[in-house]
Amino acid sequence: MSSAIGPYAYNAGLLDKKYYAESNGQVTVRIRNTNTGQELKSTFDVVGDQAAVQGNFTFDGVAGQGAKIKLEFLNPYGSKTGQVLPTGNATDTILGFQVSCVDGANPAIFIRADDVDIPGTILPNDFNNLPEKLELLERIRRAATVAMGIAESEDKVAGTIPKIGIVSTSATHPVLSGETVKKEHVDVVIRFLSDEQPHRAIPLTAALTSAVAAKIPGTVVEQLLAKESTTKDMLTIGHASGKIQVSASMDPEKPHLPLSASVYRTARRIFEGEVFWTDSGEEEQGLGSISRSYNLGMAFVEESGGK
Repeated sequence: MSSAIGPYAYNAGLLDKKYYAESNGQVTVRIRNTNTGQELKSTFDVVGDQAAVQGNFTFDGVAGQGAKIKLEFLNPYGSKTGQVLPTGNATDTILGFQVSCVDGANPAIFIRADDVDIPGTILPNDFNNLPEKLELLERIRRAATVAMGIAESEDKVAGTIPKIGIVSTSATHPVLSGETVKKEHVDVVIRFLSDEQPHRAIPLTAALTSAVAAKIPGTVVEQLLAKESTTKDMLTIGHASGKIQVSASMDPEKPHLPLSASVYRTARRIFEGEVFWTDSGEEEQGLGSISRSYNLGMAFVEESGGK
């Protein structure tokens, strides 16, 4: 969703006049996520006074190709706890297992696949044959969430936050499309789950948090990285739908703190519409049913801090 905000704001004329000085070129829009308070930069090409749509950039898990959009998340840590390592440690022992609790773009818990005796390259549907492993991972996730200070007790842990990722070293393996990802094309393999449900593709915020974790010495992710990176200054993660490249830049004076985390995406407009609602407050005052309309896309951008 983040990838669509900048291009939409540009096309809708919501930005300052300086952004429209040139009809062709590259634009960087600064966006504030009102849900988390975090900021990001969206950089994309414009052609003929419109955000570019056509291009040859592709990434696994999304069909088709399009113009590349760079998303740079600023200070991508502490979204729920205010700290990149909420427990103060690169690794902790939770229910007898070594895990890393990292609060990046979103909180995540990382555990070695071999520690829980799960194949690191497992595909989502194969988890159906491992109900006891799903239950174990959920118990670890809940206990770790309490240790992170996100929930007061295990029964109050949300189903989707934090996610838990099982991590393994790079390996040649099949993905959901039927294609094969080669060992030399990935730096690490991660499978994420939420509420005992495996993701078919790695969530964006989970990928960014993985990039942050990979930069912190001693974390589960850092321990399992390939000795040599497949791409300079990038982390290539193998996931159930293929692979994704992300990066993280750390504070040179505070090596455990990320300054930014970046990823490339695409976006295109698929519909325009209006949403109608009735103002219940005016109904209570006896004014009858008053129907109002509002441009759906405009409302979304304004509420996202794009005014």
